[in-house]
This record gives sequence, C-alpha cells and structure tokens, in this order.
Amino acid sequence: MQKDYYRYKDIQITKEIVPFIKHMEQVENNREMLHDLSNNWNTLSLLSQLGDAGVNMSEIKNNFTTLSSELINHLAAELLNKNISEMNFKAQVAVDIVIRNLFERTADIGFLATDDDIRNFLINNPTKYTSSYTNALNPLKKRFQEYINKYSVYFDIILMSPSGEILANLDTRVDISKSYDPLFKEVLTTNKEYVETYRYHDFLPHYEKSLVYSYKVTKDNNQNSQVLGLLCLCFKFQDEMDGIFKNLVNKEKKEAITLLDKDGFVIASSDIYQIPIGAKLEIILDDRFKIVTFGGRDYIAKSKKTNGYQDFFGLGWVGHIMVPIDHAFDDTKEDDFEMSQDLLLSILQNGERFSEALKNIPIQANSIQKNLNRAIWNGTIKQGSRQNHNKQFSKALMQEIKTTGENTKNIIGSSIANLTKTIILGDSVFYADLIVDIMDRNLYERANDCRWWALTSEFRKILNTTQISANDTKRMNDILSYINDLYTVYSNLFIYDLSGTIVAVSKQDKSYLIGKKLSHNWVEKSLKLSDSSQYCVSDFTSSELYNHEYTYIYNAAISSLDETKVLGGIGIVFDSSQQFATMIEEALPKQSDGTTMDGVFATIATKDMMIVSSNYEKHQIGTFLNIDSSYFSLNAGESTSEIIIYDDKYYALGVKCSKGYREYKSKSDAYINDIYTLFFSYISDVSNVILENETRFLISNELQFEHSEHTRDIATFMIGDQWLGIDAQSIVEAVHVSELKTTITIDPNHHFKGTLIYNDQAVMVIDIKKFLQEEIHDEYKEIIIIKYGDPEHYLGIFINSLEEIPEILTDNIKNLNSEIIGDGTLVESVIFFEKHTSSKNVLSLLSVEKIIKELVSPEQNRMLHKQIKL
Repeated sequence: MQKDYYRYKDIQITKEIVPFIKHMEQVENNREMLHDLSNNWNTLSLLSQLGDAGVNMSEIKNNFTTLSSELINHLAAELLNKNISEMNFKAQVAVDIVIRNLFERTADIGFLATDDDIRNFLINNPTKYTSSYTNALNPLKKRFQEYINKYSVYFDIILMSPSGEILANLDTRVDISKSYDPLFKEVLTTNKEYVETYRYHDFLPHYEKSLVYSYKVTKDNNQNSQVLGLLCLCFKFQDEMDGIFKNLVNKEKKEAITLLDKDGFVIASSDIYQIPIGAKLEIILDDRFKIVTFGGRDYIAKSKKTNGYQDFFGLGWVGHIMVPIDHAFDDTKEDDFEMSQDLLLSILQNGERFSEALKNIPIQANSIQKNLNRAIWNGTIKQGSRQNHNKQFSKALMQEIKTTGENTKNIIGSSIANLTKTIILGDSVFYADLIVDIMDRNLYERANDCRWWALTSEFRKILNTTQISANDTKRMNDILSYINDLYTVYSNLFIYDLSGTIVAVSKQDKSYLIGKKLSHNWVEKSLKLSDSSQYCVSDFTSSELYNHEYTYIYNAAISSLDETKVLGGIGIVFDSSQQFATMIEEALPKQSDGTTMDGVFATIATKDMMIVSSNYEKHQIGTFLNIDSSYFSLNAGESTSEIIIYDDKYYALGVKCSKGYREYKSKSDAYINDIYTLFFSYISDVSNVILENETRFLISNELQFEHSEHTRDIATFMIGDQWLGIDAQSIVEAVHVSELKTTITIDPNHHFKGTLIYNDQAVMVIDIKKFLQEEIHDEYKEIIIIKYGDPEHYLGIFINSLEEIPEILTDNIKNLNSEIIGDGTLVESVIFFEKHTSSKNVLSLLSVEKIIKELVSPEQNRMLHKQIKL
C-alpha cells in the first residue's frame, strides 16, 4: 500500500509518525547527527570539485540521504510500535489481573455463606432482639476479623437478616440499623452462586461506590433450604487497583492507567489529577490506538477488554491507558548489558521477527559504503596517473569523504543495532513480571486458605477429644471434601494430630494415608506456630502426598477453641504441576487465534535454580537450570533483561524475582522464598549468525613514508589472508564482482573465470589463488582491472577486498633475486613495515609482467600445472 509522506525539517516522514516524531528525543538526536553529516556531504561535494577527487559525490550523497530518511522513519515507527505494544500490554494486564482476583472472591462468598458459625448465629439470632444476641455477636465479629486478617482484600463483612436488618459488621462508623438496598431482591432470586455489584450501597454509606460480593445464607446446603440471611464481603477495590497500577505505571511517561465501566466511566485511575474518577472516556477497542484530547492535553489512548478467567468476566470493565504525547517517549532507562553492534546487526538479518524493510537498511548502508570505498580507491588510482599538482590535498579530501561515509554508516548501524535490541528485548521483562505476579497472588490465597480452614470449629472440637471416632473422621473428611470440591487448585487436604499422624483427608482415593505418621520438618514447624496469623510452607520437593511429584504444601496449626493449646494441623497440597503450568500458559503472549506465540517459553525456578515449572520440554520439574547464576542474585522485585545464547540459540531473556503480594512474603511475613520467572523469546540459531569482519582501508595512514620524488603509489588488496600489491600505474580501476559475465561452461579448476566489459572491450577475469597456494573460504567481492601491453590490453583479477594505497619510497621496496627464486612466483618484490601495528606487516608486490606471461599468454601458461608457491 502506498504511504503518504510529509516533509519534516530535512526529511520525508510517513503520516502515522507526524504527531509523534518531535517528541522522540532518541530519533531527533539521530536525525540531527545525520543532518550534520548531510552538511558535511555538501561541503565535501564542493571541495571535491576543487580537488579533482574523481568521485561522483552527488550520487553518494543522495544515496545516504535517502537511506537516512528510511532510517528515521523506521526508528520512529518502531519506537511508536514499542509504545503501543506496551500500552496494549498494560491495559490488558490492568483489567485481567483484577478479574483474576475477583474470580477468587466469587468462591470466597459462596464458601463463607456456608460457614457453620454464621449459620448457627442466624438460627439462634434471626434479629437483634433475641436474648443471646449480645453474647453471640462478639465471637462472630471476632471470626469476621480473623477472616479479614487472612483475606486482607476485604475491608468489611456484613451479615443481614432477610428483612434487611444489619446483624453484624466491622465498620463502627456505620450507624444504620436496616438496609433497603435493591441487592436483597437480586440475591434472593439469583440462581448463581454469588452476586457482584459495584455501585452505591446504603449499608456502606461512607462510600460513593463499593464493590460487594453477596450471597444468601441458608440453613443447610440443600437447594431449597430456608434462607437465614444475607452475607456481604466488601472488597478493597481502590486499594487493589492502586497496587496493580503501581506495578504497571512508568512515571517518566506521565501515563495514566484506568479502569472503565462498560459505559466508559472511570472507576479507578492511577493518576486522579490527570484522569479523575467519574470522567467519561471513549472506549478504544477496534483502533490500534487513538490520539484523544482530555483536559486540554493530547494523549495516545488504547482500551482492552478482559480475556476473562475460567469463564468469569466480571461486570464488563475495560482496561484503558492514556499517555501524554509529549511524554510518551520519555524513557531514559538504559539496558544494563552490552552487545557488539556487529552481532546485533547479524542477529537482525537472521531474526524472524524483523521486517524485510528493516533488515534492508544496514545492507543498503553497507552497500553504499562499499561503493564509496571503491570509488575513492579508484579516484586515488586515477589521481596517480594524472599530472596533479594538488595530489596531497586530493588524497586528504578523499580520506575525509571516506571518513564521512563511514560515520554516516556507523550512525545508521548504531541506530539500527539499538533498535534491534529494543525490538528483541521488547516485553520480555513484562511477561516475566506478569507470570511472577500471578504466581504471588495465587500463593497468597493458599497462605490464607490454610489459616482460615484451620479455624473451622468442627476440626477444633474433634481434635480436642480424647479419641477420634470413625464418625469424627467421616465428619472431617466430608468437610475437607466439600472444601476441596470448591477449591480445585489442591490435589488433597489433610488434617494431622499432635503426633503428625494424618486423621482425615479430602480425597477418598487418598484414604490410605489416614493413620500415616508424617516426619517432615514442616509438620514440626506447623505444630509450633503460636497464633492463627502464622503458617509454614514445605520446600519445593517431591512428596508421597503428591504422587511423589514436586509441590508446595501449605500448613497451619489447629488450636483449641479457647486458643490455649495447639491440637494438630492442616496441610493443603497445592496442585503445583497443573497450576503453575496454567499460570505460565495463560500469561504467555498469544497469536490472533489464541495459541501461544512460537518461540517463547517461560520457566519458574527457586533461588537455588531448581525448576518449579516450565513449558519448555527440556526444563523438567525438579531438575536444575544450566544458566548464568547471576540472574538469581536479583533481590525481591528486581528484574533484568538480556540477549543470551541458550541451547545454541539466541534468546531475549527477561528475569523477575518475586516480591510477594500484600502481606504475603512481605517484611512482616516470616515466610521467605524468592522465586524467579525467566521468560525466553527466540531470536535465531547461533549457527545462522555469522559476523563479517570488514577491513576498512585508509587512503593515508602510518604506512605512508616521507614524501619524495622517489616514491611509488602501491595499490594493495587482499586475496585470502595474503596482503598483495601492484604498482598503481598498472591499475585501471576496481569493479564489483557482479560485473563478471559467464556465458560458457568453464572448467572449475581453470584459472579463467569469465569476462567483463570495460571500455567496450571484453576483459578476461582470472583467479590467481591457485598460484598463491591460498585457500579462499570467503566469496570474492571485487575485481581489479590491470593494463598491460602496447596497444593497451586489460585483465581482471579476483580479490577479496580493497586495501590501502600507500605512497612508498622506492628504497623501501626490496626486489627478490630472480636467480634464486626462479620463475616460481608471481611476486617481484616485498615491503616490510616493522613499525606497523597491524598483523599485515609484509606487503608482497605482484609482477604484472609475470601474471601476463604465465597466466594469460597461452604459449607460456605453464604455471597452471606447476602449482607454484608464492
């Protein structure tokens, strides 16, 4: 599709990036550098005319200018894409994380509504006016407080009679005695297991809006059982959203993340001074993004619907993010790892996630630079053949032209390399963070569950008897089974006495465990817990309680009703294999059809690098990661990202250390267990990434000797690893190897390789590597054309690269003694550079006469059979 272009300062840019480019400091810096170089090109173009450089500056400048515009467009487009990708991710996570949390709340209300203590209270106290009400209220409120202490996502629990009379709550500010909220009708008539409402509730008069989960309390679990009352769990909605926003917001960008109701009204905001609660915003789902104006400020905006969780979608809320355009690209965070530009550019060429247009930019830059190098080399040759009184000025000018070209190419290469790194790393830390956050939130619930279920009155009564009867065991089994049916994240629940002997289980197929004495250290620890706020967790290890697979077992002490002594404990076996795998699978990036993107996987591991879960088949649970251990020195909440080699492949790696959730694994929690998520995103196979070391020749450098009338210009080049030269007077020019024409079948072992057309003449091209006994693994890239004879003839010779054209004192050229070496070489002399710092300290000069005599003249073509050494 044809793109519309607009003029921006000195370049052409696409319509999409017009509103943003002036705010992209990184792109602007590159544009300014390229603009400065463009001015240099203009100056050099003028000077080249004065210096007779023999280089077509206009074409070279236009090529670089066109490529610079392409570069700026790609940089801006990719930077915009990166920001839009981050916005999509954050808007999606903002709504999905809260929906996952609220799914747990729907289970809480259904389970708590069946609590025997609440039922007994309502049976004995249907109103406030019973004789036992006052004495029964405090124990119930204490139980409510215990619940909130465990499940700290709630700020109040309210129990009402079927007529609306408020029988119990925790907020002492509420002074109303009866509710007339329409919630009653909805709860009493619903066929669901919960009612979710976000609005004003008259029984919470201090809140303009509140999120409440409600359900009826019945006499028993039978479907048509008598309704005893109505129970409400009041969720800390704003508090929860503040925590989610804090984990997502980039303060440098001044971004505002919000949650919108189904009508587009803001119900939660990360920055109420930018986007206040109650504001009406446009829901932007179908567009990639939109530029919107709010409060006199322009924003980039995007909305995302929830993906839901286990078929729970909540109340139709939408995640929405708005980033001020003037700060959208203010991200000064630098990657804390280094990788060579050459390697990044090679990865770019082989990576599957990069567009062909982007891959083509460094290739074009390289091609332009090579053409420039060849043009300068040729210009230097031509100057040597002219009567040029300004020779040194012209040489210096051409070196400056070459340097400017290399600077232009380097800026382009550096920009593309940095862009490659940005694209590669992308959202790697985001996904690692998402997985570990989901895990922390999930395990928070596990720590709550074991402590709350340990307070079950029936367990406490039975364990306090002198002997547990068969009926007692059945009663505990039934309760555990009921709980386990509701909370399917556990493979088994069990109760053990003070000796560590299992006395009840939730699963009938685990009944063989009853009577088994446990000797694990976590049993001993749990029996020493001093109050109901404490819990302990097993190490991540294989357990006979989990079919000898690896898992965590959460435990809490069961104390007597008067809390004077510990009677035993409850253990809940987390279904680690299934649950951790699900966390990873649901968090990984998806394709449009909902399947996980190719080439990505994640691994959860302990601090000692034991694998907890992974969707990578080579990462088996319970084995240890073979990776740099420094990633596991990250502290709680810290993250990093790098490009690494793993299993002979390049991956973008994002690593995040867990930081807990609310009080779980916080500073106030005695439980310490750093868990790490490693997110891998495939880039390319290592074997496909080949670094090309380009030789950068100089027009004038330390190889240059004193200027004198007794000097010779030597045109040098590489064939394989040999540094060779020919007197510049014998060189016509160099052309790209693509000029070679082959129209006949040629013996591959023969040195004749084809012809090219030069000055309307067919020029024979030969390969002399055989006569240098040189193994050539790299492809030839250039052909040098030499002249010989009278009348003048031409011959082409394959070479690998063009090198310096130094001006050499004739005294430093050492001729070889032909009587000693005979005709067994194409070399006629050598030059030694003792002070030269490079490895190329010997230059061998080829004899044009010998090349013609031995390889071109048919009657003297004997070297082909002799394989003469250099």
